[in-house]
Amino acid sequence: MHTLGVPFFNPPSINWDTVATAGATAAFVTLAVEYMAKPRLEARKERVLEDARLRRDLVTAMMDLSLSASIIISQLPDEASAEVKQSLREERKRHYERMSSRINALHDEAGRYARAFKEPKRTGVLRYLNCVKGVVLSPRTRHRQAEVVHSLAVPAVTILEGTLWWPIPYAKAWMKLEGLVADTEVPADGEEAVAPHQRRPRSSTGDPARS
Repeated sequence: MHTLGVPFFNPPSINWDTVATAGATAAFVTLAVEYMAKPRLEARKERVLEDARLRRDLVTAMMDLSLSASIIISQLPDEASAEVKQSLREERKRHYERMSSRINALHDEAGRYARAFKEPKRTGVLRYLNCVKGVVLSPRTRHRQAEVVHSLAVPAVTILEGTLWWPIPYAKAWMKLEGLVADTEVPADGEEAVAPHQRRPRSSTGDPARS
């Protein structure tokens, strides 16, 4: 049939039952994702964010421990006045208490921090935290304790921050950490529970911060 010379176009019919079925299926899938998959995705996202925060917090805490340790082992200048020397001694005492408290808090949460890392970094975290905890419980002097904590910081942070794309420093840091931890487990000759490579001549000034 033609109308004004234009062929008559008969549009295809629409199966409304099929459209309704497709719409219902899409609605069901949407609801299923909303009520089943989305909570899992949100939970996973929260775990990922929490683990990232724990990793950052641990590295920051290790750097803070290194800072406190560096202040504890700092030398009192001979030319300083008595007031300045006393202030520095009090500051070193404050940082020792801060260092000890921070180590205890980190060790109490060792499981949470270790969970945030994958192997072998997880083992490195536990080795570090157990080592520094043992150091502050040992009969070492405060100065010796601070020396060990300070020496552990760089290799431990390098391990936690390093990747396989950075293989040489990463491997060296592991060797350094293992060596330092092993040293703390073996008492040095003539001095109880002091790492051999950490020994230094005793100060002749009688600095109380070393006791």
